[in-house]
Amino acid sequence: MNRSARILYDHPLSGNCHKVRLLLSMLALDYRSELVDVPNGAHHAPWFGHLNAARQIPVFDDAGHVVCDSQAILTYLAHRYGSQWLGADPFEAGEVARWLSFAANEIGNSLQPARVHYLLGEAVDIGAAQAKGLRALQVLDGALAGRSWLAAARPTIADLACFPYVGLAREGRVPLDDFGNVLHWIARVAALDGYVSMPGLPPATGRAAGDTINAMERDDA
Repeated sequence: MNRSARILYDHPLSGNCHKVRLLLSMLALDYRSELVDVPNGAHHAPWFGHLNAARQIPVFDDAGHVVCDSQAILTYLAHRYGSQWLGADPFEAGEVARWLSFAANEIGNSLQPARVHYLLGEAVDIGAAQAKGLRALQVLDGALAGRSWLAAARPTIADLACFPYVGLAREGRVPLDDFGNVLHWIARVAALDGYVSMPGLPPATGRAAGDTINAMERDDA
């Protein structure tokens, strides 16, 4: 397929966009990234409103088929191009759906706005967002006790949906150092084939998981 046939309407600092960038890379799918300068109001332009009436990124255009919302795009891509990223049976499918919801709600209403507050100066109840973020991390840490991945014995879109804003938690001044299971999970995601980074996340250097964990612990110090 021609590179221009797939377009991701994107911003390099968006964790929601990064979920999609991760899966596109891990599926080895060519696409073109189109910048939507949300901090300067580009999402309010009429042309973007025609793509997504909610005026949110990411938006994915797959040769004319437009999908909005990061969780929906992950689901679409996995169904169309990589079913190994979905649940293999009804139980796993339910777990994937559970963590997609967790990413949109518990994480999306805590770690995400805390980061946006410090990154872009957006007015939020920062104390409440950080407290909710710590509770979300406690849930994740407990869920990862004794297991490598959230929904199955292998990585799924559940992990990719939750990963960016958890990995970026320190940008919202929510520390990760008390959540060892989460730190190990972050390192496992960063070690996956096709992993791509963004500012604030572990680099795609192929370094050992322990090195990634130690680097994140230093960042939180």
